[in-house]
Amino acid sequence: MSAVLEADPARLELPWLADGRRAFRRGWARGWALPEALPVDEWADRYRVLPREASSEPGRWRTDRTPYLREIMRCLSVEHPARRVVLMAGTQIGKTECGNNWVGSIIHQTPGPMMVVVPTQMLAKRWSRQRLTPMIEATPVLRERIRPARSRDSGNTTLLKEFPGGLLVIAGANSAVDLRSMPVRFLFADEVDGYPEDVDGEGSPLTLAERRTATFPRRKIFIVSSPTIKDASVIEAEFKAGDQRHYHVPCPHCEHMQVLRDEGLQDDGTYLCEACGQAIAHHHKTWMLERGAWRPANPDGAYPSFHLSALYAPIGLGYTWAEIAEERRKARESGERELLQTYHNTLLGLPYEDESGKVDWRELRARAGGYASRTIPDGCLILTAGVDVQDDRFAVLILGWGRGERCWVIDWFELPGDPGTEEAWHALDERLQARIRNRYGVAMGLTALAVDTGGHHTHMAYNFCRVRQHRLVLAVKGDRFPNRPIIAGRPTKQDVNTRGGVLRGGVELWRVGADTAKGALFAKLHADAGEPDPARHRIRFPRDLPDDFYLQLTAERFDATANRWRRLSGRRNEALDCFVYAYAAACHPAVRVHMLRDSDWDRIEARVQPPTADLFSGGAGDDEPAEAAPDGAARAAQTGPEDRQGTDRPRRTRSRRRGGGFVGGWR
Repeated sequence: MSAVLEADPARLELPWLADGRRAFRRGWARGWALPEALPVDEWADRYRVLPREASSEPGRWRTDRTPYLREIMRCLSVEHPARRVVLMAGTQIGKTECGNNWVGSIIHQTPGPMMVVVPTQMLAKRWSRQRLTPMIEATPVLRERIRPARSRDSGNTTLLKEFPGGLLVIAGANSAVDLRSMPVRFLFADEVDGYPEDVDGEGSPLTLAERRTATFPRRKIFIVSSPTIKDASVIEAEFKAGDQRHYHVPCPHCEHMQVLRDEGLQDDGTYLCEACGQAIAHHHKTWMLERGAWRPANPDGAYPSFHLSALYAPIGLGYTWAEIAEERRKARESGERELLQTYHNTLLGLPYEDESGKVDWRELRARAGGYASRTIPDGCLILTAGVDVQDDRFAVLILGWGRGERCWVIDWFELPGDPGTEEAWHALDERLQARIRNRYGVAMGLTALAVDTGGHHTHMAYNFCRVRQHRLVLAVKGDRFPNRPIIAGRPTKQDVNTRGGVLRGGVELWRVGADTAKGALFAKLHADAGEPDPARHRIRFPRDLPDDFYLQLTAERFDATANRWRRLSGRRNEALDCFVYAYAAACHPAVRVHMLRDSDWDRIEARVQPPTADLFSGGAGDDEPAEAAPDGAARAAQTGPEDRQGTDRPRRTRSRRRGGGFVGGWR
């Protein structure tokens, strides 16, 4: 025992305890240090588990199964300098799962505030339940950080997930309140081509969401979607602004690197190599994808942008080449625009351009002539106008109407002013009350005027229309549902008292079927393209309109799959909106240019173009500039069978329905 106690102290020395303070500091630092974040693709390979209910191949995620996603996920990793990443792709290619992997890696490795935006609030709930929740429950490292929703005060709801160091908000692009709810460092914008163009009058939902990231210098934005209409697609514009990377794969016969395109796909389901011309069988695809590489077509682009079509879908995870070829055959044989667009958008991942539905602004400009602005051509018997209210101006279009719904553009102008002030509205009223003399010497005023109330100045627009309703000054708003009549059969009362009762004499709001009106307009423009005689055109234009008018009038394309019109990127569309409103005013139940009989037109013509008038005095010629009547600013616009003069007070008169609409009093 004594021998043990008297052992040499040098033999009991422990080198790792030589400096206790240093060892303690080292251990303390190791305990608090965050592990180095893995790239998103490596994180997914190590931790992500695909749930059985949401995947055709449940179990461990393997990026090697979809090798083209690796570089995209590397760009989403925190160590990559890109702040913005864009993916334009077809369906069943893995684009949403790529985003899901990014979400999971953020929750686990780099926690912070994050927002996921999908087209609607309903889809936000569906994405949370069908995509996010199964991923959390199947992946242990995520399940540890987000407690189940059944736990009290868990901070885990359908649209809000809290986790240590951050939170995840799932929002619908159709709710401005959701989009400006909080600042975020990470933004995942999914299916952006399904977003509304304007949300609650506050602008683009993508722009609103992006502003949430402005306070974070190391922010990251991932924008994903299948495209829609060429030049109107949001994701197409985002892709073009980037470096436009395409996935090149080698030919198994000659090893030439090439992009898989629709032109190379054969009807029998093989792919023709662009270099050696040999047919490539579908079973070679796995070998080709493993050896593929991304190459930018625009190296000077502002950020990484990627394009993928369904031709790259791995064997067993998407459409085969034969199935894609069959879908192409069906679309082409049908000739239906909707099927052709679906093929281009969802399988090729490309925007669709329908030449048959395209109206070129230069071609419209070439049709113009025969009269000048603010002149009344023969046959023009009724005037209506549409006003689009912008934040710093009014856009105004005056249309003339004749038999068979023939239409003339009479005037187009933009009146500067602040719609938030009474002075601006007074100036607009004076301008619109000015009459225009035709060559018969008759001073014509507006029969009806439609004013848009859907912008930032709804209250002021209501005030303007309320006291002028007796002059058929209509408060209008575009209907968000398709296939609605150009103007509703009856208005809705907007003014109520403290008890909720409708106020007599209050403003009435008329819903406008904008999609229907645009369809009718473009159908007429297409029909005129085949008519060599300008005098027989359904819609005519004066010779002195600026180019910007034609650009704005043709600023939208119809999306057959979404059944709605889309504005072309970078184009204003006030002229088109004004045409819709003026068209709606012409279809108002008190006007009804589309329903007037020949006898009705005869009565109007007898008044507006009297056959006994001296054609050589008093009026402007067909090609001469017309003048406003001397008392035009002081007199009210002509809006019915008699001149409605003088006052902006609403007249409390009992109206009687008479045959022939507003021309009934001319019998």
